[in-house]
Amino acid sequence: MSEVTIEQMGGFVGANSPGGHVRMRGRVAWSALSEADRAAIDRLFNAKTPVNANFYYHLTRQRDGRTETVDALPEQVPRALVDSVQTTLE
Repeated sequence: MSEVTIEQMGGFVGANSPGGHVRMRGRVAWSALSEADRAAIDRLFNAKTPVNANFYYHLTRQRDGRTETVDALPEQVPRALVDSVQTTLE
């Protein structure tokens, strides 16, 4: 795996909503994450627990030649990923 991409979804400004102009995204190289962060991310992708919340994160990674995605609540996402998120207007 080369990197994990994170997108903030929803919240006060409706980040990354269809037709919206606010994008909140980040990415972190897999090699830059601690072992604890990698393990936490692996648990999220393995559990694939549905998220029903106004504010959550959408994570994407490449593994074994395919793209995997999962949604997670803010308290489940490692700080290193959350800190990578930057806001842009498109």
